[in-house]
Amino acid sequence: MSAPSNLWIADITLLCVAFVWGSSYITAKTVLQNYEPFMFLFYRFTITVLLMLPFVWKHLLGASMETWITGAIFGVFLFAIFSFETWGIDYTSASNSAFIISLTLILTPIMEWIINKKFTGNLFFLAVGLSIIGTGLLTFKDTFSLNFGDILILVAAFLRATQMTFTKRLTDGKILDNSALTIIQLAVVAILAGIINISFEHSTLFIIPKSTEFWLLTIYLALFCTIFAFYAQMVFIRKTSPSRVGLLMGMEPVFGALFSVVVGGEYLSLLNWTGGICIVVATFLGRQLLDRNKRLKTSI
Repeated sequence: MSAPSNLWIADITLLCVAFVWGSSYITAKTVLQNYEPFMFLFYRFTITVLLMLPFVWKHLLGASMETWITGAIFGVFLFAIFSFETWGIDYTSASNSAFIISLTLILTPIMEWIINKKFTGNLFFLAVGLSIIGTGLLTFKDTFSLNFGDILILVAAFLRATQMTFTKRLTDGKILDNSALTIIQLAVVAILAGIINISFEHSTLFIIPKSTEFWLLTIYLALFCTIFAFYAQMVFIRKTSPSRVGLLMGMEPVFGALFSVVVGGEYLSLLNWTGGICIVVATFLGRQLLDRNKRLKTSI
């Protein structure tokens, strides 16, 4: 198969990832209308682990202690991220969730600057300015204000940025099995979600949902938005250019907004759409900055 054909397959696959991730916000919000957030997280990640286990159990059995420890640490990070994100989706619109969580790519250079003292250049200020303007326009209803859900999603974005900043530091010099590392993280999320549900959500974990909609949507999130998306991204992100990846994955919040309007019946004014577009442009610039930093590190 020719190189251009491989490039197009990679591009289409990554666009599909952005598409299914975009659909995850309204899907999760639909489930959360009737079910507790941590019960939902428990089932989502338990199903994900059970679906993956037949393919990675040998990796898990042979994993080093370093892999288990690192996976557990990453799992706690991932649990915190999904907790704030899922809780936030329950309190704000799916469209706001999709756009605000994408600010991770702006917040990551900020965390790099604060933690690693690495300044990303003057273009960074343009990206930050656009993201602030975009967030203001996106959340404008009667006044410019972030609601409780928006703030929770913003915290999730900060946590994602923190995780991205510390990932290299936690994995440098370690020989880790990526398959085992992934499933350990997901299992930690499921276990912690179950514990929180039993402790604070009236033990709804023990009430098995009878709704067909719940199981179909949760399995969809586990199969397509977690397993397919992460696998496809891992395989195909290396087969295309960083700028194309930034453009394609930057479509996630746009798809999220479209799903929220078409499927969820949410309303976005022209001002809100303008704010969303500002955030997409800002996150594209943020990804370019991250890619440039990686190239500089490689060349040193």
